[in-house]
Amino acid sequence: MAPRHRVALAGCMFLITASFGFLQPFVPLFWEASGLTRAEIGLVGGFGSGVALLVQPFLGKLSDRLDARRPVMMLAAIASGLAYFAYQWAVNPWMFFVLTAIGVNGTLYLNAAGCVIIGRIAGPRSGGAVYAAYRVWGSVGYIVVALLSGWLISGVYASAGDMSRSALVPVFRWGPAIFGAIALLCTVIPDRRVQKPHNAHAGGEASSGPSVGASRRVLRPFLISFFLYQFALYGASAYLSLFMKSLGATPMWITGTFAAGVVCEVLVMMRIGRISDRIGRKPVLAVAFVLMPLRLLCYIPATGPLWVLMVQLLHGLNFGIMGAVAVAYVNDVANDRDRGAAQASLASAGGLAVAIGPAVCGLIAQRHGIGAMFGTMALVGAAGAVLFLARVPESNPVDRLRRLSPRG
Repeated sequence: MAPRHRVALAGCMFLITASFGFLQPFVPLFWEASGLTRAEIGLVGGFGSGVALLVQPFLGKLSDRLDARRPVMMLAAIASGLAYFAYQWAVNPWMFFVLTAIGVNGTLYLNAAGCVIIGRIAGPRSGGAVYAAYRVWGSVGYIVVALLSGWLISGVYASAGDMSRSALVPVFRWGPAIFGAIALLCTVIPDRRVQKPHNAHAGGEASSGPSVGASRRVLRPFLISFFLYQFALYGASAYLSLFMKSLGATPMWITGTFAAGVVCEVLVMMRIGRISDRIGRKPVLAVAFVLMPLRLLCYIPATGPLWVLMVQLLHGLNFGIMGAVAVAYVNDVANDRDRGAAQASLASAGGLAVAIGPAVCGLIAQRHGIGAMFGTMALVGAAGAVLFLARVPESNPVDRLRRLSPRG
């Protein structure tokens, strides 16, 4: 791959994840500042992700049929940027429903398409290391944008403790420009097409790898356990900035806490892809599955922002692993012809989890408190860990074909 293509792809990953640096900390705060209750916050966030169940499979199949991701990525980036830019004028839950659905689905597709492009470039044997090497630039982008956003809100546009709607509006005035930059970079990123053998018959396999049916059999238990993991972690995380606000945190404390977790994520991600290539995906993923419920329990006794920041450092062993190795797992078991659909299935499972999780967590937090919400989600995460350990097979490329081949 040409150096300019490598730079463009790294830059695209940098910007895609950088967008979450202003979205993750400030979207819930902006909803609350706009008058939404915790239950309404859960419903708005859930609806946006729930639409992914319809949109993401369609986009994945469309890009597989076109055998091209760049044009769809450009449209997704433009749509997301416009949706979040329009947040400035949203004044009721219904406007947030529509804008969030557009924005969330655009960002979900950008992530999934990036996974497909890197998976095709890397191939199965080094997929973990190559994906992590590119994805780590996304984490760097997140840190930069999160800290910059917190600094702007804390010192440039408002006083340190001001989290009113007017103080938060600048985040949605300048932040969406990131999506415009993504659309421009999408014109130059590599997008390798499926290489069909010259003697391939019509309807034959376009490349080596497991059949579509075998891929689905392996993916099913993984996607269910992944759903439970995402449901618990991101359902609870949707209220983390509000939890910190209740503990007296300023915007800079909030963005600094999220950024600190991503710093640890970078340190883990720099090594974890190569480790998973060597010892297999399952042992590495097991660490994330087992640790996550314990992390949620550790938030409950928090007495101040510093406590939350220290627990948030465990994010390195959660998303630092899951963000890279889950993608590599799906790329392992998919074929070039259906990799877009497979990654869309992963995005849809995450979308369903994030659709239901915040809504359920909002109801629990409003009726029983945030501590009860963290405890309940820890139980859900533990169920996902048990399912993963008991039912999900290894996808290590060294023995993948043996594991997935039909029994003769």
